[in-house]
Amino acid sequence: MSREQLQQDGLAGPFELADKSQLDEAYDIALELKALRRQQNLVAEKTGAANVAPNPMLDRHMDVSVIQDRFFDANLQAQVSDHFGNDLFLWRSNFFIKKEGTGENIWHHDRQFENGSAPINLFETSNHFSILMALTDISLDAGVVEYVKGSHLPIEGFDRDRMPRHVTELPNAVHNNITPLPLEKGQFVVFHSSLMHRSLAFGGGNTRISMIGRLARIGTDMPPDNWYQRAYENQGQTVVPAIGSSNPRVRPQPGILTFN
Repeated sequence: MSREQLQQDGLAGPFELADKSQLDEAYDIALELKALRRQQNLVAEKTGAANVAPNPMLDRHMDVSVIQDRFFDANLQAQVSDHFGNDLFLWRSNFFIKKEGTGENIWHHDRQFENGSAPINLFETSNHFSILMALTDISLDAGVVEYVKGSHLPIEGFDRDRMPRHVTELPNAVHNNITPLPLEKGQFVVFHSSLMHRSLAFGGGNTRISMIGRLARIGTDMPPDNWYQRAYENQGQTVVPAIGSSNPRVRPQPGILTFN
């Protein structure tokens, strides 16, 4: 049934993590990383310099075991394999934290590249996939995620070839496809990376945190002009502090991790 859901809607789930015992620890780490990012931005603001430091919230699946273990959860691995197959790598992880005063994340998709410098094909469904995991309950009031059912496939009246990756409004043709996605702590969904989605502004309640992962098929090349290359051009190996450790780790290629 969930495979049919994926084929028709572009998303499958929610599913339950097999092991929820470290979600509170992951929550605390996410808040710590967010505080580090705020400090970077504050320094940049005070000095008038651009914040070129690596974002500490990105790609902690590489060096924080609690975060990495969430992506190797037995049921998450099983569901990804069942829906997308094997021979995948995880190239991006991030957190989305919403609390009082946090606004909307506008409509977007996760498909940032295709294969090397090849043009993006939004309707190719064999090579780019996303994971959304709830580290807390994400209710309808707490900045819930919404997605456009079926937007991984062509929809009449929805000309995505003429749209940028991020948009504030969608055409009337897909308004009936917009679907809220409340999640309970420890639940996750998997979806095609071209699926259009957003998260609403925070309305009330406790701080909510989600974690995302982006997957690609092994053999898919990162593009030469991608953000990944630009950010680290001519920098060689980048030293990034490992959370919970006094020793820095060297990450010559942050983000790239064999998934299954």
